[in-house]
Parts: sequence; C-alpha cells; structure tokens
Amino acid sequence: MATRPGRDFGGVRRFGLAHVIGAVVVLTVAIGALAFEYVRDRNASVATAQAWDIKGPPCPTLTEADFTAKHLLAPRTFNYDGAALGRWSGDASCSDVKASGGKGLTTDRICQFANPTVLTVVTPAGRWFYNIGVAQPATVSIHRDVARCVLAGKFTLQSE
Repeated sequence: MATRPGRDFGGVRRFGLAHVIGAVVVLTVAIGALAFEYVRDRNASVATAQAWDIKGPPCPTLTEADFTAKHLLAPRTFNYDGAALGRWSGDASCSDVKASGGKGLTTDRICQFANPTVLTVVTPAGRWFYNIGVAQPATVSIHRDVARCVLAGKFTLQSE
C-alpha cells in the first residue's frame, strides 16, 4: 500500500511585496498622525503660555511671623493641583501651563487674582505670604512647587 506524502507544516511563510508596501503605508500614516497631533498640541500650549505670561513688579512679601503679627487673614482658601492658595477677597482664575513658554514637559500652575488684598500659598516646598494691597490684581505662578507673585493680572469677572 502506498503512503501519501504528509503535509509540511514547518514551511516558511513568505510575505509578498504587497504586504511590505502596505506595512510601510500604515506606519507612515500613523507617524504622520502622531506628528500632527504633537505639533497641534504644542502650538496650543505655546498660545496658552503666552496668554498666561503676566509681567509685573514682585508682590510685597511677608514672613509668616509678620503675617500673624499684623493679624492678616486669607479665609478664602482653595486647593489647586496640590497647592493651597488663600486670599482675603476677590476672585481667582487658574490654569495649568506647560513650562518653558509652552514647550516644556512639566506643567506650571498659574492663578490670577482680582483684588485679593492678601495672598497665601502653601506647597510641599514651602509657605509664601504676600500683602498685595487694595484694588490691585496679582498673579501667582508655581514652578516646581515654588511660588512667585507679581502685581499684575488680566483676569476680571468680565473676562471670565
């Protein structure tokens, strides 16, 4: 009795030219889409950083002892991304902004205040106390948990 030759399951499967061209096209489209998203997001981050880049003179600072001795209070406190920000009065508007003008990998926290009078900032890196004064806007930026305050701002209730 004659035996039939068995199937060869160990044979190598070969890809044709169409498979290679298809893979190259798919990879090119995927890389192009990712690059487009990156550029679009980066442009939006740069625009946000420019809109929130507030220049002005530094806020008058106080030590914690001076703040307490003058009986100053910041009863309107809120938590923003792990930082406790307090103010005596007015309103606040905050945003996360990419560092280095929108081009960085880390994110800074920026809050603008309309007439805060007194500001306090508490982060894991420390505590800051500012005596702003009456009818003066202020902007606090927090970079790597270190606060910086300037006597300027674009935020008003009408701009919100």
